[in-house]
Amino acid sequence: MAEDSKKNVYLNLHKAFVRENIEYTDKRTGEKKTFNQVTLPKGTVIDGIDVGGYEFSPLFVNESRYRGSDWREVPLIQDKEVWLQKSVLDVEGNPVIGEDGKRQKDTVKVMPAEIKEALDAARRAYAEEHGGKGLDDRAADARQGSDALGRGDAAREHESTRE
Repeated sequence: MAEDSKKNVYLNLHKAFVRENIEYTDKRTGEKKTFNQVTLPKGTVIDGIDVGGYEFSPLFVNESRYRGSDWREVPLIQDKEVWLQKSVLDVEGNPVIGEDGKRQKDTVKVMPAEIKEALDAARRAYAEEHGGKGLDDRAADARQGSDALGRGDAAREHESTRE
């Protein structure tokens, strides 16, 4: 097997979009097992389709090494197609049940790099919509404002002691 076929694409998502270690019982063996589930945020567009709300089940989910404990890193094999699925709903918002008795699903097949690009574009659009600043920039502004307030209090205290 070629070394290139084992390369991974890493998706970084806030933990609110990732459910980890969901338990279920294997129908064949009766054994308890777990799986992970990722729901893509709204505004995630791939090939002109908003796949926000679509889900997939990655094998691995890790705490992000670079973004902190509120973020999850999802490694996906670069050459392996990901099936994004979403329940089909009727006009009243109820799941449509097929002839087999199971929920009908809308499935979109994409490559991991397409998901990564769409997530990056959605984050950029969100940041532009919210003042053109990312969370890091907004946090820095808040710290500066807080520091300025602290300096103002110290100056007022200093003046009151001179009186």
